[in-house]
Amino acid sequence: MAERVLRRAGVARVFAGQPDRLAAAWRRVRFAEARKDGSPPRNQLDSVVEPFIREVGRSLEGKEGSPWSRTRAVLRLAPRRGVRALHEEFAALRHCLVDAVETLGGGDAERAMVNQALDEAVDSAVALMQRLANPLAARPRVPFAGLVVQLFERPKTAVREKPAAEEERMAVH
Repeated sequence: MAERVLRRAGVARVFAGQPDRLAAAWRRVRFAEARKDGSPPRNQLDSVVEPFIREVGRSLEGKEGSPWSRTRAVLRLAPRRGVRALHEEFAALRHCLVDAVETLGGGDAERAMVNQALDEAVDSAVALMQRLANPLAARPRVPFAGLVVQLFERPKTAVREKPAAEEERMAVH
């Protein structure tokens, strides 16, 4: 029993005290995923990740309530990207946080708390995204404590190559 308490305290200490380290791991994963497409990552959760991880750590320490409802940050939602992009970002975050729990020696209870916090965050963010498109859509079951901003993006334009004109050819003599 004492060992389990110590493990939970260690996981909670890293999550609450060093969320920047876990957020950096998430950013590396997102950067690697974006490189496959040849573009830089365009994260909607960028400013939310560290405060959210800190609140997950506080929940692991025993603080009551939803970490998502205590997270004070700016959530930038881009409806043009759709819900799928939001799910991809949260999936990468889930992967990083669950790996951190395992690496730090956490058990099933800590993993379950992290997964529950992420499930609430995903459901809430998706509901907020749907409300941007339709103000009559259902409100999130778990409210977000921060500010939600709609991100307007320009559509990607294809880079046009300049056609080679006859007079631009080099003459070889």
